[in-house]
Amino acid sequence: MAYFSKKCGICTLLSLGGVFITLGIVFALFWTTLYNGILTTELVLTNSSKSYQLWKDTPIPIYMNVYMFNWTNSKEVVESNWTIKPQLRECGPYVFSEHHVRVNVSWNTENQTVTFQQVKTWKFIPSLSNGTLNDSITNINPIATVIGNKARNLPVFLKEALNLLLVKMHETLYFTKTVGDLIFVGVDDPILKVLDKFKVKLPFKKFGWFYSRNNSATYDGVFTMNTGKKDMNLLGDLSLWNGNANTTAYNGTCGHVNGTTGELWPPVVNREDIEIFASDICGQLFFKHNGSETILNVEGKKFIGTDYTFDNGTKYPEQSCYQSGKVIPSGARSISVCRFGSPAYISYPHFYLGDPSYLKQVKGLKPNKTEHESHITIEPVTGITLSAKVQLQLNLYLESIEGMRVILFVIFSNIPPIYMPMIWFSQVATLPQKYCSMTNLLVGLRSVGHYVGWIVFSIGLLMSIIGFILIYKNNTVEEEEDHLIESEA
Repeated sequence: MAYFSKKCGICTLLSLGGVFITLGIVFALFWTTLYNGILTTELVLTNSSKSYQLWKDTPIPIYMNVYMFNWTNSKEVVESNWTIKPQLRECGPYVFSEHHVRVNVSWNTENQTVTFQQVKTWKFIPSLSNGTLNDSITNINPIATVIGNKARNLPVFLKEALNLLLVKMHETLYFTKTVGDLIFVGVDDPILKVLDKFKVKLPFKKFGWFYSRNNSATYDGVFTMNTGKKDMNLLGDLSLWNGNANTTAYNGTCGHVNGTTGELWPPVVNREDIEIFASDICGQLFFKHNGSETILNVEGKKFIGTDYTFDNGTKYPEQSCYQSGKVIPSGARSISVCRFGSPAYISYPHFYLGDPSYLKQVKGLKPNKTEHESHITIEPVTGITLSAKVQLQLNLYLESIEGMRVILFVIFSNIPPIYMPMIWFSQVATLPQKYCSMTNLLVGLRSVGHYVGWIVFSIGLLMSIIGFILIYKNNTVEEEEDHLIESEA
C-alpha cells in the first residue's frame, strides 16, 4: 500500500511540475500580448473605460499663472515721438485654478473617433497670487490698435474720419485698466458701438484677453479626436477642428489640424517629437524629446519647447508657411487670422529663444530657460502626463499708419515697428500622488508578468527535477532489494 502511495505522490509531483512549466512558459512568452490587452482596455477611450472618466472630467489640479506687463514710461515715450524705448515691468503672477470638462460628447464608430466640446472654468486664488485683480496695469490699448490695424487699408478720408472719432471719444494709444478687467471681466469701450459706421466690425462687445471664455462650451470650438480603438498610437490625436482638417489660418502643412489637446497621449516610447494643437492660436506647439524626468517615483520622457515652434522659415525652411504675408525674425508667430484680424503675435515669455531684435525694442525683458521654457513629461508606456508647463506670451505689433493724422492729435504716427509684450501665461499641472501610484502599478505590471512567468516555470522545473530524482532513487532501491532476494535464494 505504501508503495502505491509513494508512486502516486511522485506522479502528482511530476504532473504539477509539468503544468507549472507549461503555465510559466506561456505566461512569460505571451504576457506582453496579455499586458497590451489590459493596457488597451484601460487607456483606449470608450464610454466605459477608466481613461474616459478621467478625460471627461479632469480631476488633476491645473493652474494658470498670468503675468501682465506694466508700461511704466508710456507718457514719456509717446511725447518723445518714440525716441525713447518703452520700459516694462512684469506684474504677477495672478494665479487661477483651471478645471476642464468635456461636453456634448458623441461617438463616431465608423472611424473610431469622438467629437466633443470643452468647458474650462477659472477661479482666482488670492493666496497663491502676487497681487490682486484690482491692480492697475498700463499698456497699449488693444481696442485702438485693432481698430487702427483694420483701418489700415481704408481710403485716406475714412482713416482721417476714424482718427477724429478716436480723438473725440478720448481714445488713446495706451490706457490703464485693472487686471480683472483685462483678463476675464472685459473693458467696456463706447467706441465699439459706433464702429459699424466705418465698416470696422469687431466680434466682441468688450475687450479682455480671456473675455467670454470662462465657463463657455463654444469658445474653443468643436474637436474630433481619435479614441485609439483602431490604433493605440493614434490615441488623443485630433483629426478635425470645427469640422475641418485644416484651420485656413496658415498655408500648407502649417494649417493642418495635428496633435492632441495636451491631456490625452498615446504611448510615446518611440516618439522624439510631440505636438499640441492650441485652438487659441489655430495651430500647433511643438515639443522635442530632451532626456527623462522622475515625478513622484515615476520615470517619464521629457519633451521641451524649442526654437522650432515659433520660427517662420528663417531657421527651418519647412516653417515658412507661418509667415502670413511677411517674413519676420524667428521667435514670434502671427495669429492675426485667428484673433479677429488683430495685429497679435504669439511667442515664448520674454521672447525666450527668439531673435535678439525683439529684446532691443523694449526694456525690462529677461528671458531665461528656468522660468520661460515650456515642457511636458509623459510616462512613455501608458502615455499618462506626469507634469506639464506650457507658457505663451501675447504681443501686439505697432507701427505708424499713413493717413491716421489730425492737426492737434496723432495716435498712430511716429511709431517705429515694435512687437509690444502685453501678457504671458503659464498652464501648470502635476499628476497627484494617487494617480502616480496607479501609473506605477500599471507600468510595473509590464515586468511583473515576465518575472511571475519565469518564477512559475522555475518552480515547475524544480518539482519535475525532484520528481525524477525520487523516481531514480526509488528504482535504485528496488534494484537493490531484488538483488538481495536473488542472493538469499
